[in-house]
Amino acid sequence: MEEQTPGELSPMLQTSADDLEQLQSKTLQQLLGCIGRWQCLWCPILSFLQAICTFHIFVFVFQTAPKDFWCARPAHLQDLSITDWRNLSQSSNGCQLLDIDYSQVAFENGQLINWPSNTANLSYRQCQQFEFSDVDGDAKTLVQEFGLVCGNNITSFVEMCFLMGAAAGAVLSGWISDRFGRRHTLMTFVSIQTIFGGILAFSTSVAMFMSLRVIIGFASMTVTVVSFVLVVELVSGKWRTIIGILNILPVAISYVLSSGIAYLIRDWRTLQLAISWPWLIMLSIWYWLPESPRWLLAQGRLEELYQLVERAAKMNGTTLPSNYQKTLEAALPKKNPTQTEIVNALQEETKVAPVEEDKLDLELRVNPILVVFGRKYIRTTLLTLIIWLTLIIIYFGLTLHLSNLGGNIYINNAVAGAVEALSICLSIFVVLKAGIRRSLLGYMLLPGLCCLATNLVPHGDDNETGVIALAIVAKCLIGANNAIIPTYTAMQYPTIVRNFGVGMGNLASGIALILVPSLWQLEQYDALLPLNIMGVSGIIGAVAITLMKDVE
Repeated sequence: MEEQTPGELSPMLQTSADDLEQLQSKTLQQLLGCIGRWQCLWCPILSFLQAICTFHIFVFVFQTAPKDFWCARPAHLQDLSITDWRNLSQSSNGCQLLDIDYSQVAFENGQLINWPSNTANLSYRQCQQFEFSDVDGDAKTLVQEFGLVCGNNITSFVEMCFLMGAAAGAVLSGWISDRFGRRHTLMTFVSIQTIFGGILAFSTSVAMFMSLRVIIGFASMTVTVVSFVLVVELVSGKWRTIIGILNILPVAISYVLSSGIAYLIRDWRTLQLAISWPWLIMLSIWYWLPESPRWLLAQGRLEELYQLVERAAKMNGTTLPSNYQKTLEAALPKKNPTQTEIVNALQEETKVAPVEEDKLDLELRVNPILVVFGRKYIRTTLLTLIIWLTLIIIYFGLTLHLSNLGGNIYINNAVAGAVEALSICLSIFVVLKAGIRRSLLGYMLLPGLCCLATNLVPHGDDNETGVIALAIVAKCLIGANNAIIPTYTAMQYPTIVRNFGVGMGNLASGIALILVPSLWQLEQYDALLPLNIMGVSGIIGAVAITLMKDVE
């Protein structure tokens, strides 16, 4: 008989745990129904939280929107036209200034006085102060506010701070919600996200801005993950897949809304307040928000579960059986199996002589790391890491940096969001018709091919529309993949380590989030190099999906 690694889940006990999960799911489905008015009330409200998170993730794109700049004119040369000043005094990139003594230069009666007659042999020095285009009036971007241009251009690092917080939230959110419950975890981090999001608008330095963005990033990703978990745990049957995908729909819609709000509100501080403090109203649902019935049952909190089931049944218009409480009690997990049960389970499985009970208890205690990296699941885990890593590189690489490709930042992102929303809706029918694995395969391979196809577009500014169109198509397709992958990953692991297995995917996505800003730094070597890397990532991810097992 095959030897079992200490700490791995005993197959006999694993089967028992899976049977218990099926019993709990069937019990809750009978009492709550697959979907009803109660679920239809709370699922949209919880999904709306995804949009609020996306505002915080995506608004940085507009807060750092490109704006023309140049080396600042000395105070006594303010009457000199900007065009003449730029042509006469500085390099084409607006970062360097002719190295002359400007205090000796004057501008009188439309003429420059004491300006050097031959500047060809003069050297340049780095600008210390900058002026920015007044196309938006008094409204300032984050870049303009803190002078993040030329040698001080640390916007990628500033963005990375938020993504590092989001990466930590992606990894830890599952453990936090398992420990403290979905409801209180969700609303606590909604509060943190909203309050600190408003405080961010009053940042007095880049360091303060970056520190607060780490906190907001952690909170936003935690809200994103936990709201998804809670939504799919309120429904049953095929609706878990459908609602799980629709839960991501507000993300795409919020791209459109963000573009419209940012177009109307160009000042970064006002924009930050607009996407933060109005959502304090969402805290009003905290008292009425239901806890996950599956979590309550797993924790043995029957009194709370009875109240939840009765409220849901009343709203759904269903009549509970008189013995429903005993039915729920029968589905309770055994918190601590007795030593005798453990000994009997191991002896039945291994056919060996009795062993010391202390040693046996140590060996049968489930270690999720040893399970997901054990012989049975290590292939699934490694492939999951690759799939999530490549998916997030493409999705957020395009979502957060679509403006790098040129065109109007507001129109491009609004169009991309609208098409992505349609793509997510259509993906439900694709998944139900073609199956979840084949759908994922198509939604991974096609975006990769679109990114690589940008190499076939003739070079030049006149052809940037073709590159942008292919990037938008890729973004919309990978957006559908992003909506499907959490449900698919959850189906790959046994119940006892399912949250940890999904957490491994979130770990890979966290690493990808940190890599995305650095990826776009490569465009200084070749404008299409980031897209080529994303294209190759799509192909690698597609190969990994073909090697995964299919699920129903």
